[in-house]
Amino acid sequence: MREMMLSMMRFSGAVTLFGLEQIQNAMSAPADTQAALVRLCGTLESMSGVLESKLDTSTKNALHSLSKAQLDVLDSTSNAVNLDAVNIDSATDFLKRTSETLSGVMAGSEIGKTAGGAA
Repeated sequence: MREMMLSMMRFSGAVTLFGLEQIQNAMSAPADTQAALVRLCGTLESMSGVLESKLDTSTKNALHSLSKAQLDVLDSTSNAVNLDAVNIDSATDFLKRTSETLSGVMAGSEIGKTAGGAA
């Protein structure tokens, strides 16, 4: 059971980091790719909705809390980085600050303490 839980957490982390990498790629993309970015967002939202529909009520509530926490992290990070002046340097800075914020959140959580202690 422990191995399955670790695999699920690793999967979740990989998906999160992949998403952040896609943000960096989107931020450095030319303006003419805006329609493709809108389609990508729609696809991701649709996939998230399908997965959410498979969750029980208590897990959906946890997902909503997680989504709010993620939005708070994004808002905190975007307040520190001017997203209107997008270039590769600001995208890199955005990802660095987001990673630092996530690391700080995880370091303060019981999961982060357990993961840090197991390393």
